[in-house]
Amino acid sequence: MDQLLQTRQPTGRTQNASFLLGANENHLASSSMSFFSDSRLNALSACLGNDALKSLITRISHMVKSRVEVLHRNLGPSSIWNQSGEVPRLSPDRRRHLIDMFFENIHPLHPFLDRHEFESRAFAPTLQADLANGVSWTALYYTVLALGCEFDGGGSFAPGDGEAWSLFKVALDLYPRVLLLNTDLLEVQAITAMAVFCLNLSGTQIQGKIISEAARVAQRAFLNKASTSSDAIIRSRAFWVVYYIEKTVTFHHGTTSFIVDCDVGSPIPIVQEAVFGDFDWFLTSVRFARLYSRTFTDLFSISATNNSKTAYLAKINQLERLLEQQCQTIPPQFRPGTKLRPQTFSHPCEIAAALRVHYHYHELKIALHRLKLHVTRDQSSSQSPADIIDMMKSARAVIDLTRVIYQEPSTPFFIMIFMPLTALFILFDLVVHYPAHPDARSNLVLLESVTGYFSALEYATSGYLPGSMLIQFASIARTFHSSSHPAQVEDINNGNSGMGTTLGHPSPETVGTGSSTNSQMPWEVTPQPMSDESSQRSSYFPLDISMFADSSLTPGLEIMDLFGGPLSGVDFFSASN
Repeated sequence: MDQLLQTRQPTGRTQNASFLLGANENHLASSSMSFFSDSRLNALSACLGNDALKSLITRISHMVKSRVEVLHRNLGPSSIWNQSGEVPRLSPDRRRHLIDMFFENIHPLHPFLDRHEFESRAFAPTLQADLANGVSWTALYYTVLALGCEFDGGGSFAPGDGEAWSLFKVALDLYPRVLLLNTDLLEVQAITAMAVFCLNLSGTQIQGKIISEAARVAQRAFLNKASTSSDAIIRSRAFWVVYYIEKTVTFHHGTTSFIVDCDVGSPIPIVQEAVFGDFDWFLTSVRFARLYSRTFTDLFSISATNNSKTAYLAKINQLERLLEQQCQTIPPQFRPGTKLRPQTFSHPCEIAAALRVHYHYHELKIALHRLKLHVTRDQSSSQSPADIIDMMKSARAVIDLTRVIYQEPSTPFFIMIFMPLTALFILFDLVVHYPAHPDARSNLVLLESVTGYFSALEYATSGYLPGSMLIQFASIARTFHSSSHPAQVEDINNGNSGMGTTLGHPSPETVGTGSSTNSQMPWEVTPQPMSDESSQRSSYFPLDISMFADSSLTPGLEIMDLFGGPLSGVDFFSASN
């Protein structure tokens, strides 16, 4: 900011809205999901020896553009509003059942309500009068019903469809009126409930608007401050749920958070329904959200573009240490890096919490490693192979965990689509660049596994998610690997072998193969350990660090465009020398 006042000249990243699939050549996206750059496509095509990837990206780009036009025309915001004004009629027993579904399966992950207080009002004889006279209460009530209905099988992957959406439309119709009211706890709870609903695939069109408003109203109601009122605990709970949602989603999208951390003083309460055994999910979620916030501010904000290379590396190392310290505070049953055994969990909420913990951990790991590789791209670094290996391990772990993902409308977009797609692009890149690596074959198997997962997702969504087109990534990689002639692998750290970091022998976290509530799905593969040869040599990547000169290790696309979401901005940075 001070530099802008002095020079009046732009600084740092810029927004380029001219491409749906295009990356800046000199900047790196803050999210683990990035765009394709011309130089990156050229580098990959040079390795492949053909233009198959360019043709695939062109087809995807054309599909995205036509899909965005159709979705914005047919499924625009006006189509998901409750224009008829009709309110779905539910029996008292049905309403009670949906409220139970919400509090038993959704609320433990986002505990922003007092269940006793909510149910006392929801089941009171005066309910109809309350609904007629209370805009915020009505919006909250019908969103809770919608969330319970979505989990109970009444949801839809497409916006506006299904019983859950018919209930949510009642709340959505009241949304503008809620924003005009004097903001207090009830208004914050209503918008927060709507934000939770929008975390799923069908809510991506309006996710950004709803979540940003949740952050704004929470601060306007002073929930970010410590309170001495009788409802202080529930005010704190509501704020920290908003904080977790807003900080994680803005990082995924590479956008700026509305919550200013230096102005937060609300205590973090103990929430019993969000404690699973010895694992405090509520506290852990807030800790991860804070790490996301620090990572964005320190490394991906516009101000961070003025960092020197030394400052970047120091901040990256500091955040890596904080991430690992955070990981060690998590009980082994939920801890990333350990085997996730679904059969040991007694409730679906525990599995959902474990998946979020693992995926938050790996998203941050990937972001930090990609940034470190970019910052050191013009120098020989003994640490670079270790960073690539760690990123590969994270990608493998993410794909391995897809076997425990429920392909249901109630599953968050981040879990069901964002992280598996990120991992797909990473392994594709590694297989193409390092076909002689000992783990190339198992990486190919995992690559085919995750593309099968997305094909199954296309079937589950009745074609709404065009996941089968991703099969071509695995096909291109398999064809290239089969036809390539592995060259003699040269140790990048020749003469500096003692500086490498040994790749651990254990495989990335794998799912237990014992009896489980999840039967094996058609895309699943038997988990394979990383090869002994790879585990003995941390520097097995014959890497020319200049391959990162275009600032993008992982090819990607603005995935939100595939689902009718707004063309959101993407945050970039460039590391100064």
